[in-house]
Amino acid sequence: MKKSILWPVFALYVLVSGYTISQHELWGDEVHSWNISKGSGSYSELIANRRYEGHPPGWYTILWSISRFTHKTGYMQVAQWVIACGVIFLILFYSPFPPITRILLPFGYYMLYEYAVFSRNYAIGVLLVCCICLIIRKEFRYQPILYYILLFCLSNTHLLALLLAGSLHLYYLLQVREQKKSTGTLLLHIMAGGLIFLPALYFIFPPSNSALNTHYWVNRWNIHQLTASVEGPIRSMLPVPAWWKYNFWNTQFLIEAKKDYYFLKVFNLLVAIFLVALGFFILRANKKCLALFGANLLLSAMLSVAAFPLTSARYAGFIFIGFIAAYWLYCDEALVTQYNNQVIPDRRFSRGNRLVNILLGIHFLAGLFAVIRDIRLPFSNLYRVNELVREVPPGERMVTDYWTANCVVAFTDKPAWCIDMQKEISFVLWNPDILALMNNPQRYTTGLQQLFQKEGLRTVYMISLGSPQTLPRADPQMEKTFHVHLVDKLEGAIEKGSNLYLYRITE
Repeated sequence: MKKSILWPVFALYVLVSGYTISQHELWGDEVHSWNISKGSGSYSELIANRRYEGHPPGWYTILWSISRFTHKTGYMQVAQWVIACGVIFLILFYSPFPPITRILLPFGYYMLYEYAVFSRNYAIGVLLVCCICLIIRKEFRYQPILYYILLFCLSNTHLLALLLAGSLHLYYLLQVREQKKSTGTLLLHIMAGGLIFLPALYFIFPPSNSALNTHYWVNRWNIHQLTASVEGPIRSMLPVPAWWKYNFWNTQFLIEAKKDYYFLKVFNLLVAIFLVALGFFILRANKKCLALFGANLLLSAMLSVAAFPLTSARYAGFIFIGFIAAYWLYCDEALVTQYNNQVIPDRRFSRGNRLVNILLGIHFLAGLFAVIRDIRLPFSNLYRVNELVREVPPGERMVTDYWTANCVVAFTDKPAWCIDMQKEISFVLWNPDILALMNNPQRYTTGLQQLFQKEGLRTVYMISLGSPQTLPRADPQMEKTFHVHLVDKLEGAIEKGSNLYLYRITE
């Protein structure tokens, strides 16, 4: 495909994604990672703090490096934009995909929205997957070394990326066996892969005193995780949001409609089976690619059933990324014949590519919808926290609660007094402090009583994500002990938990 056609496509992606990111309002999870990175004084401190998150250090390392020069959250979004554009650059100019596929893929739901707009530890994993696909079948002097470096980096971005890294290594091992190399060489690569993945496993498993420890996941398990694992292929391969809902993010139209139409429970199961079968049908001519896609799908389903349900698009999307990686390698190996300097694909390949393009056409519509909604509506109101801060009368005490502290710290660039933790914090960790407040049914009341007594106050202003309806559920005693008056509210966010409320609390 001529590069003269691809450059305008790339330029269009850069402009659309850049504008969308500039209009996207950061939400809690995005600023959470930023605060931890910014608040860690040294890299060793960052590694220690990150252990409570259940995430490897890859994305945190990037954010920590940025925060050494600036505390403005916009630079995190710039880094995310550069990573997203890097993914598309590789797809457009270096992937073996047919022309239409190359053009459609960048403007689909995941590449244009979920893994482009959100400043999280997903896009960096997608970039590394593309890099591995680019070199895994090449032969050059330092190819094995580069391959294992990329595999190490990929496994240290996210738990789901670790599963995909293992699936890619399975493809690599099958390739080694296909090349009829010695058994010793194959065993050496098996051991090398195991050693490469050990650091990621160590980083992912949080310490025993973390709020996200094994006990947390065991207690949280319920039978609905089986349903979530079955619905994973639908969320990943058909990421069309429920367009009729204002809070469309993290919805899927068939799954949402199931609540009103009982017959969809059976229909959705059939759709999930069809989508999985479709993936295997497209890749059927290449056993190594089938193994890659199947292994990633199986590992994702096992994780969803056991502990980590794939109920969000950003999680289930790694099933789709695994399919794209398998299809990349499938296209790279597809049988072709040359006729008058034209590449004529194998018939099975042509039929499969038409199916892929139909799927990507649906992704395109979903991505277009999500981008337009994100541009037109506020995704989050957290960035407006300074408006509420300015409403606090001079000299009055301002406090917040543990999750709201993320936005206060991120957008005021100052530590915040966390009323339910009863201390000043610069970031939130899933450590024993969180466990203590989660087990305290009067965490607001206790914190307010101590603050009033300690500082001799009569009035406190509290900024919270909790609405007047949800606060009493968190602490029923607070309204019985104090006068709680809603001063102002910032509502209308697409992300349900990203609205802000200012309260005046008096004895």
